[in-house]
Amino acid sequence: MRADCRAVRKSSGFSSGFTLVEILIVVIIMGILASIIIGLFGNTTKDANGGALKDNLRAIRSAIQIYNAQHGRYPAQATFDTQMTQFTNATGATSATRTGSYIYGPYILTLPPLPVGTDKGATSVTSLTYAAGNGWGYDATTGQFRANCPDSDKDDAGVSYNTY
Repeated sequence: MRADCRAVRKSSGFSSGFTLVEILIVVIIMGILASIIIGLFGNTTKDANGGALKDNLRAIRSAIQIYNAQHGRYPAQATFDTQMTQFTNATGATSATRTGSYIYGPYILTLPPLPVGTDKGATSVTSLTYAAGNGWGYDATTGQFRANCPDSDKDDAGVSYNTY
């Protein structure tokens, strides 16, 4: 019986496996799907970074307002990082530990790195005027805090990150 089946297969002209055309069609379809998926993930990453920027700004701006409520003024630009991440006294002097008159703060654990733009990853604080290599812009007279990005760094909607 087995010999008869083999004879039928040989005589019908069919062979097992895929033709080169079938393989090429599958590879082309997979390439198209991969390009669509990669495009979607690229936008998702940019959107996530913009969301992280908004969350960071919201948290830091809230911390600045709490500092202002407790001290009657905004943190100084030159010592912004230490005044926000360490304990402070009524005059804004800092201490790594809560002792004596150093009863305020810390307001944030660390200053987060800038999640977007040309200077992505930078953590330093400078004035609100863009300066390369700095992560954040801050004005100690108004308490305004924003991303230190050039106007050309924009989200998908064309909004500059430094206006968030």
